[in-house]
Amino acid sequence: MTTKNRVVLSLITLGLLQACSSPPPIVHQAPPPPPLIEEPVSLIGTTMVLVESAHVCKDEAETKRLAASAQLRSMARYLAEILPTYNCSITELTSQVEILDEAQGYRKVNLDQVEVFTFDNYLLPAATEPVQESSVLSCC
Repeated sequence: MTTKNRVVLSLITLGLLQACSSPPPIVHQAPPPPPLIEEPVSLIGTTMVLVESAHVCKDEAETKRLAASAQLRSMARYLAEILPTYNCSITELTSQVEILDEAQGYRKVNLDQVEVFTFDNYLLPAATEPVQESSVLSCC
């Protein structure tokens, strides 16, 4: 083997050794996109059912104050059950209401053409289809 061939072979071997011994190239990957946060669905303009014995108030400031504390809400409901006032009372019947506005923990609703405020736990989704009564056959 000639000296020229040895030098070329040495350089090739040296290049292969360096290529094999060098660390792998650093590949920068983009971070995964942040998860999408879905916007809460607004219920303004929809019809919901206000349950029987729901606590309703006419004063938004009072309702907002009560919505911030479960203990205050419980005490105010108890007082409204004993002695209903102009500002807060307990409903007697289940009613369908239209949602006029939303806030944290309470909603403004249209109850028999009167705008009142109630808490989220007293509202249920309205039935989308009418309930069909089963027919009963009488034998006598």
